[in-house]
Amino acid sequence: MPIIINDIEITDDEVHAEMQHHPAGGVDEARHRAARALVVRKILLLEAVNSKLLVSAENCSPLEEEQAIDALLQSNISAPVADDTSCSRYYEQNKERFIDKKTNKPLPFSLVQQYIHDYLQTRSLQTGISHYIKVLAGKANIHGFDLEGADSPLVQ
Repeated sequence: MPIIINDIEITDDEVHAEMQHHPAGGVDEARHRAARALVVRKILLLEAVNSKLLVSAENCSPLEEEQAIDALLQSNISAPVADDTSCSRYYEQNKERFIDKKTNKPLPFSLVQQYIHDYLQTRSLQTGISHYIKVLAGKANIHGFDLEGADSPLVQ
């Protein structure tokens, strides 16, 4: 069954071609993941066109698509910076995650601070992107796929 987003079709053939990039426990799950990825990409491309970052969501190269999506996300996503205070707080609340396997004691904050910083930044950015995609999906006219009903995260 084709998926229609604002009168633009994602065909079953496109979903089946995309499935190879979404390993899963079964065919149905792989199909769902592939469809989800294509829906999200199409929503972002349509918004890139609306934002004048692309002339058309059709017939552009993969590089042009990637550049437009990157520009769109950079201009619309703001993620809080993981400062020393938030990193320290995360460390204190999750010391059990930072145990030295040899001594069975918590690693010093200074050794894990960069890891925590990177983790918090990534999580914050993923949350921002996921929220933005949900907003765009709410504005889009989507038939044949329930983006909100799926339980997997929008950004992985």
